[in-house]
Amino acid sequence: MMPFSTAAPTYQATPDERGPANAAAPQSRPVGQSYRILVVDDNPSIHDDFRRIFANSQLRRDDLDDLAASVFGLPTESSAPEFSLDHALQGQAALAQVLAAREANAAYALLFMDVRMPPGWDGVEAAARVLDNDPDVHVVLCTAYPERSWRNRVEQLPGRERVLVLKKPFDILEVQQLACALCEKWLYAQRDRARLHDLERSVTAQKGELAAAADHLRQEMASRALVESRLRKAERLEGLGRLAAGLCHEINNPLSYIVTSAELMQDELAELGDGVPPGNQQELAQLLNAISIGASRITRLVRNIRMFARHSEAAPEVVELDQAVETAVGMIQPQLLPHVEISVDTSRAVPVLGRRFELEQVIINLVENALHAMAEQRQPVPRVAISARLVGTESMSIEVADTGPGIDDTILERIFDPFFTTKPVNKGTGLGLSICHTLIADMGGSIDVRNREERGAVFTVTLPVAPRARPVLVAHVPSSTETIMSRRGKVLVIDDEPMMLSMLERALSLHAVSCCSNARVALELCRKESFDVILCDVMMPGVNGWEFHHLLAEARPGMEERVAFITGGALLDDVRELLGRVPNRTFEKPFDLNELRAYVAEEVDRLPGG
Repeated sequence: MMPFSTAAPTYQATPDERGPANAAAPQSRPVGQSYRILVVDDNPSIHDDFRRIFANSQLRRDDLDDLAASVFGLPTESSAPEFSLDHALQGQAALAQVLAAREANAAYALLFMDVRMPPGWDGVEAAARVLDNDPDVHVVLCTAYPERSWRNRVEQLPGRERVLVLKKPFDILEVQQLACALCEKWLYAQRDRARLHDLERSVTAQKGELAAAADHLRQEMASRALVESRLRKAERLEGLGRLAAGLCHEINNPLSYIVTSAELMQDELAELGDGVPPGNQQELAQLLNAISIGASRITRLVRNIRMFARHSEAAPEVVELDQAVETAVGMIQPQLLPHVEISVDTSRAVPVLGRRFELEQVIINLVENALHAMAEQRQPVPRVAISARLVGTESMSIEVADTGPGIDDTILERIFDPFFTTKPVNKGTGLGLSICHTLIADMGGSIDVRNREERGAVFTVTLPVAPRARPVLVAHVPSSTETIMSRRGKVLVIDDEPMMLSMLERALSLHAVSCCSNARVALELCRKESFDVILCDVMMPGVNGWEFHHLLAEARPGMEERVAFITGGALLDDVRELLGRVPNRTFEKPFDLNELRAYVAEEVDRLPGG
């Protein structure tokens, strides 16, 4: 046997075939491995020669094992391989048998093919077709003729590394060794292909797992970023809430002077009547009206800040959603412009957990914002649509959608921030949506906003569905003008602000009013005489209002029940904690004089002798 070309490669075992250097070398083949060989020659006597070669029972197993050990670096085997021979007389028949064997999953490991096989394909052409259809089979070209005539053709064969040339006449041992070596190489190619397929399948599975893990990680990161964003917003809102509480306290006292003084001056001006020249009376009325308007705007601002800063502590109740929406829309109707359309669909609404008054305020605020955004719009037709629907089984969604210009995407994230507004100066404080956010969050719900695909914005309020319907009790709030005065009472006013003392003394002048700027002095006064009503400021130097209440209970048991607190710092945590310890009435500055007068009159009439 000789290779066709001196440059032809010889087979060496690869590291994968030999295994790691520190591992035991694997067996080169299973014990009793059987290989299929196809002999292709147009001379029947050649087929007989191959039968005798592979049927020789004296096959030198030791020599073959030594050859395998030297070529592949493997240990010797305990038994020789078995060979199964098939035969073909022409190249076309050989190709058909190769294809059929692969289809039956019993592929040939080796072909011994004659070069000249007239009248059909010669051995080189037949080898080319076989190699092109079987990626693993080895071909040994057998010839007794000089190589010059077909050397170039053999060099161009596909799978040239799987082609060897064997010169006739054959040497029996040479053919046997060649068959063993090439069949072993074919076996390793099969094993490597299966191993590669397993590795590719494992890599594909791992890639899928990694992709799923990466997707899960991206979702976790996005979720964490959202939670962190909401946490930062909550912390910012909490800080602003504390700032707002202190700000309200500092504003409330001077604001009370302004509001109370303006109301008293209006009362005085009305009582003077003809005593004031008409021109002066009109001018004074205009000035007082300007003061009242300005004070009223500041009061609304402070109340908005108070609502933003103070989370409601009232427990959520069952709210009939359709009724709340109907009430809110009814309050908005007078403000509707002629060219604005509003529609309501609450047919799918169910009761929710919340606070009806605050929910109505949220709906009113959202609709008013939509109306402001579409105030100058004519096309498309300005519309506001309020709808309600179930989200799953535990949440109810209320949507307020408009056909306005929408909201710039760059400010969507800031739309609920306190004091953020796109309205002109004097047209908004930037607290409306912040208050809505706070109110809905206190009810255990959420509020969100998005732009519609076609045009406009949609605000979505989500609240938990009530576990069961129960009647909503709405307390009757008496009118602040229903002040009934049946007798003159004794009233004690305690406040460290002299201006506040003066204003309250004037406001309650129908009663006998005593004023004290110090709680200890007031306590000594209470030891000596009784009062029908005691109005006491909470935050005072020395003895504060709550401590005065406690000392009065010790000195004059029962009289502490006649104390009503007045305070401008009801948003501060320590003040709220103190007021929460006692059931006494509290008036927050700036208070409504009519409401205060009505309370004093009611308390005076309630006491014995009234």
